[in-house]
Amino acid sequence: MSSVPRHSEEELRQQWAFLDALVDRQAASLKSGVQDPEEEDLTVPMVATDTAYLEEISNLTQRVTTLEDERATLLRRIDLSEEARMAAESGRAAAETARLSAERSLAAERTRVAAARPVQTPTPPRPAPPRPAPRVPPAPPVAGAAPGQGRVNPPTATKSRRKSWWQRIRE
Repeated sequence: MSSVPRHSEEELRQQWAFLDALVDRQAASLKSGVQDPEEEDLTVPMVATDTAYLEEISNLTQRVTTLEDERATLLRRIDLSEEARMAAESGRAAAETARLSAERSLAAERTRVAAARPVQTPTPPRPAPPRPAPRVPPAPPVAGAAPGQGRVNPPTATKSRRKSWWQRIRE
């Protein structure tokens, strides 16, 4: 703090005199029972109770109660659905863990069975016996055709294979 006073002695005396006068006025008004208009309590005049007002208030109160009950019900439903969601998530996690465990067990069992199986050399497959070619009766001659021209080419003894899609595209 500085040692230089901010206010002169005269200014301080004026402020003290003003505050003393203010306190004296307030004390006098309190003794007489009259207060400042800002401090007076304003009384709200009561409206005569009418049955229409009472019914409206009753209806509004009932609606508020109904809305509060609905809100409480909705909050309970939200809580229950959240619990169900959490239970479903934990169930899915447990099912996933069980699936992974079963896959590991199956892989371990296959490895164990493969290790216990004796090593066998593969035997070559036996060739199948040849099948006889089917007999096809000769086609009847076409009327009006020269001899030897009315016949359809006989099928060959070898089995014709159908071409695959890539062979057809290449051609």
